[in-house]
Amino acid sequence: MRNVGDLLREADPLQDEPMAPFEQRQAQRRVILAAASNERGRPRSNRRAAISLAAALALIVASLLGLRIWAPFIADVHAAVRFEVRLAEEEPAPGLREAKVSGSNRSVYLHDEVVVGNDDISAARLVQGSGRSQYSVSVEFNAAGAKKMQAATADRMGKLMAILLDGQVVMTPVIRSPIGASSMITGNFTKAQAERIVNGITTQR
Repeated sequence: MRNVGDLLREADPLQDEPMAPFEQRQAQRRVILAAASNERGRPRSNRRAAISLAAALALIVASLLGLRIWAPFIADVHAAVRFEVRLAEEEPAPGLREAKVSGSNRSVYLHDEVVVGNDDISAARLVQGSGRSQYSVSVEFNAAGAKKMQAATADRMGKLMAILLDGQVVMTPVIRSPIGASSMITGNFTKAQAERIVNGITTQR
């Protein structure tokens, strides 16, 4: 019975080939060793380049993911309650947008331009109304906000101004004189509602 060595020798396709001369075998050996030496030197630089590229890609991906993940929270920190003052009209006209006044069936018609917003507020505070459970919010504008309010209301005596919180019209006072450094938001708010407005209306830096 033949063993595994016999079977392998019989299966060798080169068994009948004559052995190459010693010099030829040495030359082939030198060629193979030189090629192996070159290959050993190459991967190191290639590996470094590949690692650097992978690290750069990972950093870019992490930055993009970080922006996507944190963007909603960043927006939230800036202003928890969106505050806007717009000029308003009692009658519809081209270019005006109809809006319901909160807590009533009445509509007003808003101009597109926002006169002042959250960035124009320097401070807000709670003001107790005539009833124990009725509160208002006093808003003080910074220099830029006061200037914009003054310019927008100077020639609008007897006309409406709309104050919006989170896109809802909460009050529409009639302009009796130019408004400058401050304004009062009245709406018979509960204390909790007024506190939420005060805490959320100013832009957090």
